[in-house]
Order: sequence, then structure tokens, then C-alpha cells
Amino acid sequence: MHWIAISLVLAIGLVEPNPILALNEGSSQQPSAQERLQQVLDAEGGTTVYKDATGAVHSTTDLPTGERIITVQPPQSPGLNLGPPLQLNNQTLPFPPPPAIPAQPPAPEYPQRAR
Repeated sequence: MHWIAISLVLAIGLVEPNPILALNEGSSQQPSAQERLQQVLDAEGGTTVYKDATGAVHSTTDLPTGERIITVQPPQSPGLNLGPPLQLNNQTLPFPPPPAIPAQPPAPEYPQRAR
């Protein structure tokens, strides 16, 4: 039973990275995500997208040929305005009165039998 526990501890120790070895490697500075993205996009041009104060979206695409394409999307139009929201705070909804029950028609008279 003890040899299983010892072999398990050794196996875990071999699989996990050793913190002493990690310190000896030195910390290589990796570029930030923005820098890496710029490195990738430099070779094939790149696209810059931003939104101005009025809500219009501007996108500028620089192609590898040196050509620049600029597109502007106008701000989204507001949705359908249906007025202020319905207020239901401590108010009862007015329902129309129930329809009047019609009077019962008189019983039909059956024709007399011909004699």
C-alpha cells in the first residue's frame, strides 16, 4: 500500500513543472496582444476600427499594396418609439363591464296538429 502512495507522489512530481527550473529559464518578455496583432497585420495590411462621438463606426483598411480603404457606417437609427412604458404601480386595470345577459326568449309555441 505504501509503495503505491510513494510511486504516485513520484509520478506527480515528474509530471508537474519544477519551480526551480522555471526560475533558471529567465523571464522572456512576450509581446502584448496588441503588439502581436500589429506584427501579424503589418505583413498583410491592417484594419483599424473606431466609433466617433456621434456613433458612426469608421474602419480604415491598409492593404499591402499601399492602398487605403475607408468606410463609415452611420449610427444605428433608434427603434420604434411606443411612448413611455406602461405604469402599473398600485393601479387597477379598468376592464369594461360584463355584457348584459339577454333575457330568455319565450318558449316556442309548437303548431297544433292538424285534425
